[in-house]
Amino acid sequence: MKARRLYFLFAILMVAAFLITSCSQETDSQGPRKGEKLKIYTTIYPLYDFAAKIAGEKGLVEKVVPAGVEVHDFEPSPKLVAGIYDADVFVYLGGSIDPWAEKMAGQLSKEGVTVVKAGESLFVEEPDEEGSDDHSDSHVWLDPVLAKAMAGRIAEALAEKDEENASYYRENLKKLENRLDDLDQEYSKALLQAPKKDFIVNHAAFGYLAKRYNLNQIAISGLSSQQEPSPRKLAELSELCREKGIKYIMVEASSSSKLANVLAREVGAKVLILHPLENLSEEDMRAGKDYFALMMENLENLKKALNE
Repeated sequence: MKARRLYFLFAILMVAAFLITSCSQETDSQGPRKGEKLKIYTTIYPLYDFAAKIAGEKGLVEKVVPAGVEVHDFEPSPKLVAGIYDADVFVYLGGSIDPWAEKMAGQLSKEGVTVVKAGESLFVEEPDEEGSDDHSDSHVWLDPVLAKAMAGRIAEALAEKDEENASYYRENLKKLENRLDDLDQEYSKALLQAPKKDFIVNHAAFGYLAKRYNLNQIAISGLSSQQEPSPRKLAELSELCREKGIKYIMVEASSSSKLANVLAREVGAKVLILHPLENLSEEDMRAGKDYFALMMENLENLKKALNE
């Protein structure tokens, strides 16, 4: 009986030692344990898409903002925050689009989560687009050249966190960079020589794209789609459309197009979609659309607006 008790006590001690060692290894690890995938959380859709393409089969990528939700109004639930603290890597944009993430970034770093501020140093402080309001434009991903810089930051963070698979992430980055280069060339070829340079949008989210391809964004509202223009502003836009021969008004798929429709009826113009890609609708997700598919849809509509 005494021998059996000693054996039982020894077994308990061995299990305890194993658990302590395992916990210590998990705490000290700089990345995922062998055989496990990187856990990556991202805020807005473009970051999710880039991270998923770079991580490939080596990562589990979660988008914090659900499909169809307005990103500017989003605040994460306590449950979601707990999930982010359990991540290996957290990717956010910075700027005015995900301010709640900025508040979490410092503490996440202290807890061992690798934090990537993908848009850092890419923003312009005072956009000069007509119709801008007191928010700064954060839509840097609509410029493929700046999107390439964001993708590079994500890839390096994954490579540093998971050194064993660093070459895999960098190879996937190279493929993504090539696609972004091709996209930039498509936009340059179609837009730099377009006969028209002015396009009207329902709100000023396309300043970086316009600057890259020498276009002039004219916004009905400012950077906030809820900002109402004055009757005087609408009258000025009507006159501008007639003066410049603008035949299309661009609207976002997810936002109200009431004012855009009013302006279109006033000047006899048609309405086209220009997607900001902050988030995708559930319909877009089910259809398997990604950053490149939507950017090409945008290009086709811009070509129509600037060439007719």
